[in-house]
Amino acid sequence: MFSRLLLFAGLFSLGANVIHAQSPEETAVIETVQSVFEGINTKNTDLIRSVITPEAILYSTVSNDGTSSHRFTSGNAFAVGIAEEGDEFHERMFEYDIRVREGVALVWANYDFHVAGKFSHCGVDTFSLVKTSEGWRVAALTYTVERTGCPERPPIPDGGE
Repeated sequence: MFSRLLLFAGLFSLGANVIHAQSPEETAVIETVQSVFEGINTKNTDLIRSVITPEAILYSTVSNDGTSSHRFTSGNAFAVGIAEEGDEFHERMFEYDIRVREGVALVWANYDFHVAGKFSHCGVDTFSLVKTSEGWRVAALTYTVERTGCPERPPIPDGGE
């Protein structure tokens, strides 16, 4: 079966990336996803663009008081927005499920997100990837933004909340 549930004993963050993938393809997929997180955390637009397809889309769902709102963003607008934001970001995932088959991959990951060292929200990231001649690339990222009901997680490594 192509699905494996992989749990981290520690943090998934810059400097502490441990890959538990079982196959070379799964390893390559997770390295691509890690590059997205690294690009967000370092505001590296070039890195983000290097691991997404030119047509990549991002779609978020935010729930507030029982009302959901949705936001669509192009991959390019996302990369530019990350770089232009003044606050420091730190996004990390704690566990993920990965499926790979015939040049298509899906990663479902629980995450939390900090802005300027303070907890902002948690949720789930779902990465849809395709294998190109340059390697695995993110074609779509769909995610939830949840401000309540988040599991307690360890502090971020740089001492923020």
